[in-house]
Amino acid sequence: MTPMDRRPRRWMRLLGLLAAVTLVAAACGDNGDNGAADGNGDNGADRENGAEGRAADPANCPIEALDDADGVVDITLWHGIAGLAGVTLDEFADEYNAAQDRVRVNIESQGDYEELFTKFTEASRADDFNTLPNILLAEDTNTQFMVDSRAVVAADDCIAADPDAEAHYDTLADFVRASYTVDGLLWPAAFGVSTPIIYYNRAHLEQAGLDPDDAPGDLDTLRSTAEAIKAERPEGFPIIFRADSWWIENLSTREQDDLVDNDNGRAGLGRESELLNDTTLEVVAWMVDMVEDELMTVIAYSQAVDGYLAVARADADNSSMLIETSTAATTVDALLGGDVDADDIGLDGLDGLEPIEVGVGELPGPRSAGSGQVGGNGWYIVDGPDPEKIAATWDFLRWVTETPQQVKWTLQGSYLPVWEGPREDPELQEYFTETRAGRWLSVAVNSLETINPEFPGPLIGPYKEFREASRTALERILIDGQPMDQELEQANDSFQAALDAYAVDVGAD
Repeated sequence: MTPMDRRPRRWMRLLGLLAAVTLVAAACGDNGDNGAADGNGDNGADRENGAEGRAADPANCPIEALDDADGVVDITLWHGIAGLAGVTLDEFADEYNAAQDRVRVNIESQGDYEELFTKFTEASRADDFNTLPNILLAEDTNTQFMVDSRAVVAADDCIAADPDAEAHYDTLADFVRASYTVDGLLWPAAFGVSTPIIYYNRAHLEQAGLDPDDAPGDLDTLRSTAEAIKAERPEGFPIIFRADSWWIENLSTREQDDLVDNDNGRAGLGRESELLNDTTLEVVAWMVDMVEDELMTVIAYSQAVDGYLAVARADADNSSMLIETSTAATTVDALLGGDVDADDIGLDGLDGLEPIEVGVGELPGPRSAGSGQVGGNGWYIVDGPDPEKIAATWDFLRWVTETPQQVKWTLQGSYLPVWEGPREDPELQEYFTETRAGRWLSVAVNSLETINPEFPGPLIGPYKEFREASRTALERILIDGQPMDQELEQANDSFQAALDAYAVDVGAD
């Protein structure tokens, strides 16, 4: 029996367990959008035993099937990206479709990342391959789930089937490969890499007698910067923070504090919560003090646009500094320059931003600035019964990772260059030095270099549940004024329950 013969039964196991996962997660107080998806539990057991996994298998990626296809092969890509990055995906499809006549790529937005993943699991349960995408741009947090689902083909399987691709993938940044490698295999075939950075109003730093070219690099300096700004602008809040756990996750990884056991989930299935590590406690306590001293205002995670508006307004009570994703750089730059209409790129309410001078710095940490782990998305090849669709998907993804497309992915989409070709491209180098958005992104590129490939961040099966628990705790502590110890303990208990349920789902018990 060939891998193609096995694929439908493998998917039937996936569909059955996805339904079961929904019930288990709901019993634990979640909406069931995440969980494991392989009914035989072999992968979970291997992870539990710390197994190194299997070797790359070219039979799982039948690239020759495209040559045998009868007519044009249609494939669909699902994503949850807004702004100019979403526009870039549409343009990629148009350019690729015009450049060849064997494959037609269709791009479909599914809302945000969480809506995307909900729709993916619902489509999986529908028992209809026609409702599933062929490419899924899953958030970086979904890595463990995507592997445990047995729903995707590992990139390393396709590289093994396509020897010409090996040299290209050898140029992928070490920290990206380390981040997306599970049990010895690289899983996504393409990437949208981002990292959190700090955006700030340069004029506000100057008014406070500070050097606008010297961004605050650690939490102590960030506090003293906020104090200086507050003294000059008493009606404003120096920092606005959206209650996202991304900052805490990055700093925990940067300080080499685990968030789960088993070497942060890298040596085996993460089963025990390490949410209450030293970094989490230190950073949240710092945030509490900042809020109490009116140096930082906190908004709910769902209010993403409000953070940008708070910095962009010209009012006396606006904010001066914002922690957000590097992916916003080209969009913010285009909006500030009046080059795009916010409504046209799915960002209602961001029209008419004030022409302020924005500075960018690396993510401030307890002792130094820099990224702890890779953010963004991985582009997964969704498995299925049609070998020609898998082959067509690989052909498109190989094209996407070529230098011209990757340069555009940075220039327009704000995703950071992680391949050797675009990183050395003259056009991109000039962009980083000669343009406003480019200078912002160059800071983020430098920040990525601080990631330790030996400690690239956690692998967490129920990562969605982890983030929901962490965000809820941050909102209750920093917005509602609830006791920090109480809310973090509750978040830890909720996360532990999700880890326990996930271990059962993948057959690790």
